Amino acid sequence: MISIANISRLDLNLLVTFQCLMSERSVTRAAAVLHVTQGAVSSSLKRLREHFNDELFLRSSAGMVPTRRALELAPKVMEALTAVSAIVTRGPHFSVETSTRVFNIALSDDIESYLSARLVNEAKVRGLSVKFAFHQTNSLLWKAALADPDMDLVLCSEPKEFSSHYSSQVLFSSSYSCLYDGPRLNISSPITRDEYLLHDHVRVSFDGRRGFVDDLLEKEGIVRRVSASFTHFAGALATLVHGDVIATWPTFAALSFARIARLTVSPVPICVPAFRVFLIWEVERNADEQNQWLRNFIIDVTQALQHGSMTPP
Repeated sequence: MISIANISRLDLNLLVTFQCLMSERSVTRAAAVLHVTQGAVSSSLKRLREHFNDELFLRSSAGMVPTRRALELAPKVMEALTAVSAIVTRGPHFSVETSTRVFNIALSDDIESYLSARLVNEAKVRGLSVKFAFHQTNSLLWKAALADPDMDLVLCSEPKEFSSHYSSQVLFSSSYSCLYDGPRLNISSPITRDEYLLHDHVRVSFDGRRGFVDDLLEKEGIVRRVSASFTHFAGALATLVHGDVIATWPTFAALSFARIARLTVSPVPICVPAFRVFLIWEVERNADEQNQWLRNFIIDVTQALQHGSMTPP
Protein backbone atom coordinates (compact mmCIF):
# COMPACT_ATOMS: atom_id res chain seq x y z
CA MET A 1 0.00 0.00 0.00
CA ILE A 2 1.28 3.47 -0.90
CA SER A 3 1.70 5.86 2.04
CA ILE A 4 1.00 9.38 0.77
CA ALA A 5 2.12 10.81 4.10
CA ASN A 6 5.54 9.13 3.86
CA ILE A 7 6.05 10.23 0.26
CA SER A 8 5.06 13.82 1.01
CA ARG A 9 7.81 14.11 3.63
CA LEU A 10 10.52 13.74 0.98
CA ASP A 11 11.16 15.99 -2.02
CA LEU A 12 11.33 13.46 -4.85
CA ASN A 13 13.96 15.62 -6.55
CA LEU A 14 16.31 14.47 -3.79
CA LEU A 15 16.09 10.95 -5.20
CA VAL A 16 17.32 12.29 -8.55
CA THR A 17 20.33 13.77 -6.74
CA PHE A 18 20.88 10.45 -4.94
CA GLN A 19 20.85 8.53 -8.22
CA CYS A 20 23.22 11.03 -9.84
CA LEU A 21 25.67 10.68 -6.94
CA MET A 22 25.47 6.89 -7.23
CA SER A 23 26.35 7.13 -10.93
CA GLU A 24 28.97 9.88 -10.80
CA ARG A 25 30.49 9.34 -7.31
CA SER A 26 31.36 13.05 -7.35
CA VAL A 27 29.55 16.18 -6.15
CA THR A 28 31.20 18.19 -8.92
CA ARG A 29 30.15 15.82 -11.73
CA ALA A 30 26.67 15.36 -10.24
CA ALA A 31 26.21 19.13 -10.20
CA ALA A 32 27.26 19.32 -13.86
CA VAL A 33 24.81 16.58 -14.88
CA LEU A 34 21.94 18.19 -12.92
CA HIS A 35 22.84 21.71 -14.11
CA VAL A 36 22.95 23.04 -10.54
CA THR A 37 25.71 24.34 -8.27
CA GLN A 38 27.90 22.10 -6.12
CA GLY A 39 26.39 23.83 -3.11
CA ALA A 40 22.91 22.73 -4.21
CA VAL A 41 24.06 19.10 -4.49
CA SER A 42 25.72 19.28 -1.05
CA SER A 43 22.53 20.74 0.40
CA SER A 44 20.45 17.96 -1.15
CA LEU A 45 22.86 15.35 0.21
CA LYS A 46 22.51 16.84 3.69
CA ARG A 47 18.72 16.51 3.49
CA LEU A 48 19.02 12.94 2.22
CA ARG A 49 21.29 12.06 5.13
CA GLU A 50 18.81 13.50 7.59
CA HIS A 51 15.88 11.68 6.03
CA PHE A 52 17.56 8.26 5.87
CA ASN A 53 19.58 8.76 9.07
CA ASP A 54 22.74 7.62 7.29
CA GLU A 55 25.81 9.28 5.74
CA LEU A 56 24.94 7.59 2.40
CA PHE A 57 28.15 8.83 0.69
CA LEU A 58 31.59 9.17 2.29
CA ARG A 59 34.39 11.28 0.86
CA SER A 60 37.56 9.41 -0.11
CA SER A 61 40.50 9.74 -2.46
CA ALA A 62 38.47 7.72 -4.98
CA GLY A 63 35.46 10.05 -4.75
CA MET A 64 32.12 9.73 -2.97
CA VAL A 65 31.88 6.13 -1.76
CA PRO A 66 28.34 4.84 -1.05
CA THR A 67 27.61 3.31 2.34
CA ARG A 68 25.92 -0.05 2.77
CA ARG A 69 22.61 1.73 3.28
CA ALA A 70 23.07 3.65 0.02
CA LEU A 71 23.80 0.42 -1.84
CA GLU A 72 20.61 -1.08 -0.40
CA LEU A 73 18.59 1.94 -1.52
CA ALA A 74 20.13 2.24 -5.00
CA PRO A 75 18.13 -0.40 -6.92
CA LYS A 76 14.86 0.74 -5.29
CA VAL A 77 15.53 4.37 -6.13
CA MET A 78 16.44 3.48 -9.71
CA GLU A 79 13.28 1.41 -10.10
CA ALA A 80 11.14 4.23 -8.71
CA LEU A 81 12.70 6.86 -10.98
CA THR A 82 12.36 4.55 -13.98
CA ALA A 83 8.65 4.12 -13.26
CA VAL A 84 8.16 7.89 -12.93
CA SER A 85 10.07 8.48 -16.17
CA ALA A 86 7.85 5.99 -17.99
CA ILE A 87 4.75 7.83 -16.75
CA VAL A 88 5.84 11.31 -17.81
CA THR A 89 7.51 10.28 -21.09
CA ARG A 90 5.14 10.05 -24.01
CA GLY A 91 5.99 7.88 -26.96
CA PRO A 92 4.25 5.92 -29.69
CA HIS A 93 2.68 2.63 -28.63
CA PHE A 94 4.83 -0.37 -29.51
CA SER A 95 3.06 -2.94 -31.68
CA VAL A 96 5.19 -6.05 -32.04
CA GLU A 97 3.03 -7.32 -34.91
CA THR A 98 3.80 -4.31 -37.12
CA SER A 99 7.05 -2.90 -35.73
CA THR A 100 10.21 -3.27 -37.83
CA ARG A 101 12.39 -2.62 -34.79
CA VAL A 102 15.78 -4.35 -34.76
CA PHE A 103 16.60 -5.64 -31.28
CA ASN A 104 20.31 -5.78 -30.39
CA ILE A 105 21.27 -8.72 -28.21
CA ALA A 106 24.81 -9.38 -26.92
CA LEU A 107 25.70 -12.96 -26.02
CA SER A 108 28.47 -15.52 -26.18
CA ASP A 109 28.50 -17.82 -29.19
CA ASP A 110 27.63 -20.95 -27.20
CA ILE A 111 24.35 -19.33 -26.12
CA GLU A 112 23.96 -17.89 -29.62
CA SER A 113 24.13 -21.38 -31.13
CA TYR A 114 21.36 -22.48 -28.77
CA LEU A 115 18.96 -19.53 -28.94
CA SER A 116 19.43 -17.35 -32.02
CA ALA A 117 17.71 -19.60 -34.57
CA ARG A 118 14.89 -20.30 -32.14
CA LEU A 119 14.24 -16.60 -31.56
CA VAL A 120 14.20 -15.92 -35.30
CA ASN A 121 11.94 -18.90 -36.05
CA GLU A 122 9.53 -18.20 -33.21
CA ALA A 123 9.13 -14.59 -34.32
CA LYS A 124 8.24 -15.87 -37.80
CA VAL A 125 5.78 -18.41 -36.38
CA ARG A 126 4.04 -15.62 -34.46
CA GLY A 127 3.89 -13.46 -37.58
CA LEU A 128 6.04 -10.68 -36.09
CA SER A 129 7.92 -8.04 -38.06
CA VAL A 130 10.68 -7.39 -35.51
CA LYS A 131 14.27 -8.34 -36.34
CA PHE A 132 17.31 -9.31 -34.29
CA ALA A 133 21.00 -8.40 -34.40
CA PHE A 134 23.32 -10.64 -32.39
CA HIS A 135 26.60 -9.29 -30.99
CA GLN A 136 29.46 -11.11 -29.25
CA THR A 137 30.24 -10.72 -25.55
CA ASN A 138 30.94 -12.93 -22.51
CA SER A 139 30.69 -13.03 -18.72
CA LEU A 140 33.70 -10.72 -18.37
CA LEU A 141 32.90 -8.18 -21.09
CA TRP A 142 29.11 -7.90 -20.75
CA LYS A 143 29.25 -4.42 -19.16
CA ALA A 144 31.10 -3.05 -22.18
CA ALA A 145 28.36 -4.45 -24.40
CA LEU A 146 25.59 -2.75 -22.38
CA ALA A 147 27.54 0.52 -22.47
CA ASP A 148 26.46 0.75 -26.11
CA PRO A 149 23.20 2.77 -26.00
CA ASP A 150 21.80 0.68 -28.86
CA MET A 151 22.27 -2.60 -26.98
CA ASP A 152 18.98 -3.88 -25.55
CA LEU A 153 20.22 -6.65 -23.31
CA VAL A 154 22.86 -9.30 -22.66
CA LEU A 155 22.76 -13.07 -22.20
CA CYS A 156 25.76 -14.67 -20.49
CA SER A 157 26.70 -17.27 -17.91
CA GLU A 158 27.48 -16.21 -14.33
CA PRO A 159 28.20 -12.49 -15.03
CA LYS A 160 31.14 -10.96 -13.18
CA GLU A 161 31.11 -7.62 -11.30
CA PHE A 162 27.33 -7.22 -11.10
CA SER A 163 26.06 -3.90 -9.65
CA SER A 164 22.86 -2.02 -8.78
CA HIS A 165 22.84 -0.37 -12.22
CA TYR A 166 21.65 -3.62 -13.79
CA SER A 167 18.66 -5.91 -13.50
CA SER A 168 18.88 -9.62 -14.21
CA GLN A 169 16.96 -12.86 -14.36
CA VAL A 170 18.21 -16.43 -14.44
CA LEU A 171 17.09 -18.02 -17.70
CA PHE A 172 18.19 -21.59 -17.07
CA SER A 173 20.89 -23.78 -15.54
CA SER A 174 23.23 -26.12 -17.34
CA SER A 175 26.30 -28.28 -16.90
CA TYR A 176 28.78 -29.68 -19.44
CA SER A 177 28.99 -32.48 -22.00
CA CYS A 178 31.65 -33.97 -24.23
CA LEU A 179 31.51 -33.36 -27.97
CA TYR A 180 33.47 -35.39 -30.56
CA ASP A 181 33.21 -37.37 -33.78
CA GLY A 182 32.32 -40.80 -32.42
CA PRO A 183 32.85 -42.86 -35.59
CA ARG A 184 36.11 -41.06 -36.37
CA LEU A 185 37.53 -41.70 -32.88
CA ASN A 186 35.79 -45.09 -32.55
CA ILE A 187 34.25 -43.92 -29.26
CA SER A 188 30.59 -44.47 -28.45
CA SER A 189 28.55 -42.59 -25.85
CA PRO A 190 29.00 -42.48 -22.92
CA ILE A 191 32.74 -41.93 -23.17
CA THR A 192 34.85 -43.60 -20.46
CA ARG A 193 37.27 -41.79 -18.20
CA ASP A 194 40.23 -43.60 -19.80
CA GLU A 195 39.08 -42.61 -23.30
CA TYR A 196 38.59 -39.03 -22.13
CA LEU A 197 42.11 -38.78 -20.72
CA LEU A 198 43.78 -40.67 -23.57
CA HIS A 199 42.68 -38.42 -26.44
CA ASP A 200 43.66 -34.89 -27.36
CA HIS A 201 41.30 -32.05 -26.43
CA VAL A 202 40.35 -28.65 -27.81
CA ARG A 203 40.04 -25.91 -25.22
CA VAL A 204 37.72 -22.89 -25.37
CA SER A 205 38.43 -20.11 -22.87
CA PHE A 206 38.42 -16.33 -22.67
CA ASP A 207 42.20 -16.00 -22.98
CA GLY A 208 42.76 -19.24 -24.92
CA ARG A 209 45.33 -20.35 -22.35
CA ARG A 210 43.52 -22.24 -19.60
CA GLY A 211 40.09 -23.63 -18.79
CA PHE A 212 38.22 -25.12 -15.86
CA VAL A 213 38.88 -28.70 -17.06
CA ASP A 214 42.63 -28.03 -16.77
CA ASP A 215 42.09 -26.98 -13.16
CA LEU A 216 39.97 -30.04 -12.32
CA LEU A 217 42.47 -32.51 -13.76
CA GLU A 218 45.46 -30.70 -12.29
CA LYS A 219 44.01 -31.31 -8.80
CA GLU A 220 44.39 -35.02 -9.58
CA GLY A 221 47.91 -34.53 -10.87
CA ILE A 222 46.82 -34.99 -14.48
CA VAL A 223 47.85 -32.69 -17.33
CA ARG A 224 45.15 -32.45 -19.99
CA ARG A 225 46.28 -33.19 -23.54
CA VAL A 226 45.29 -30.02 -25.42
CA SER A 227 46.13 -29.86 -29.11
CA ALA A 228 44.47 -26.48 -29.80
CA SER A 229 42.91 -23.58 -27.90
CA PHE A 230 40.22 -21.17 -29.06
CA THR A 231 38.59 -18.05 -27.66
CA HIS A 232 35.14 -18.88 -29.04
CA PHE A 233 33.19 -22.07 -29.63
CA ALA A 234 32.43 -21.73 -33.33
CA GLY A 235 36.16 -21.40 -34.04
CA ALA A 236 36.78 -24.88 -32.67
CA LEU A 237 34.04 -26.58 -34.69
CA ALA A 238 36.14 -27.34 -37.79
CA THR A 239 38.83 -28.93 -35.63
CA LEU A 240 36.20 -31.11 -33.95
CA VAL A 241 34.87 -32.21 -37.33
CA HIS A 242 38.23 -32.84 -39.00
CA GLY A 243 40.47 -33.66 -36.05
CA ASP A 244 40.89 -36.49 -33.54
CA VAL A 245 39.89 -34.37 -30.57
CA ILE A 246 37.35 -34.04 -27.77
CA ALA A 247 35.72 -30.87 -26.42
CA THR A 248 34.03 -30.23 -23.07
CA TRP A 249 31.33 -27.64 -23.68
CA PRO A 250 28.13 -26.39 -22.06
CA THR A 251 25.53 -29.09 -22.68
CA PHE A 252 23.16 -26.81 -24.61
CA ALA A 253 26.00 -25.74 -26.94
CA ALA A 254 27.22 -29.33 -27.39
CA LEU A 255 23.71 -30.38 -28.45
CA SER A 256 23.37 -27.43 -30.84
CA PHE A 257 26.74 -27.94 -32.54
CA ALA A 258 26.20 -31.72 -32.66
CA ARG A 259 23.10 -31.15 -34.81
CA ILE A 260 25.02 -28.80 -37.10
CA ALA A 261 28.06 -31.05 -37.60
CA ARG A 262 26.63 -34.51 -36.80
CA LEU A 263 28.91 -35.00 -33.82
CA THR A 264 28.52 -37.24 -30.77
CA VAL A 265 27.44 -35.90 -27.37
CA SER A 266 28.33 -37.71 -24.16
CA PRO A 267 28.26 -37.05 -20.41
CA VAL A 268 31.63 -35.91 -19.07
CA PRO A 269 33.35 -38.81 -17.24
CA ILE A 270 34.70 -36.49 -14.53
CA CYS A 271 32.81 -34.35 -12.02
CA VAL A 272 32.01 -30.98 -13.63
CA PRO A 273 30.15 -27.99 -12.17
CA ALA A 274 26.75 -26.57 -13.04
CA PHE A 275 26.21 -22.91 -13.90
CA ARG A 276 23.43 -20.44 -14.68
CA VAL A 277 22.70 -18.38 -17.78
CA PHE A 278 21.47 -14.84 -17.06
CA LEU A 279 19.42 -12.26 -18.90
CA ILE A 280 20.80 -8.77 -18.04
CA TRP A 281 19.60 -5.26 -18.84
CA GLU A 282 20.02 -1.74 -17.45
CA VAL A 283 17.74 -0.88 -14.51
CA GLU A 284 16.60 2.27 -16.27
CA ARG A 285 14.97 0.06 -18.92
CA ASN A 286 12.85 -1.88 -16.43
CA ALA A 287 9.66 -0.12 -17.51
CA ASP A 288 10.57 0.27 -21.18
CA GLU A 289 7.74 -1.35 -23.16
CA GLN A 290 9.91 -2.68 -25.97
CA ASN A 291 12.61 -3.99 -23.64
CA GLN A 292 9.94 -5.69 -21.52
CA TRP A 293 8.53 -7.41 -24.59
CA LEU A 294 11.98 -8.63 -25.67
CA ARG A 295 12.74 -10.01 -22.20
CA ASN A 296 9.42 -11.83 -22.02
CA PHE A 297 9.85 -13.19 -25.55
CA ILE A 298 13.30 -14.64 -24.73
CA ILE A 299 11.99 -16.10 -21.46
CA ASP A 300 9.07 -17.74 -23.29
CA VAL A 301 11.32 -19.29 -25.95
CA THR A 302 13.86 -20.46 -23.36
CA GLN A 303 11.22 -22.06 -21.15
CA ALA A 304 9.80 -23.88 -24.16
CA LEU A 305 13.26 -25.22 -24.96
CA GLN A 306 13.88 -26.32 -21.38
CA HIS A 307 10.57 -28.17 -21.32
CA GLY A 308 11.40 -29.90 -24.58
CA SER A 309 8.38 -28.56 -26.42
CA MET A 310 10.33 -26.96 -29.26
CA THR A 311 11.72 -28.78 -32.23
CA PRO A 312 15.29 -28.09 -33.39
CA PRO A 313 15.65 -25.15 -35.80
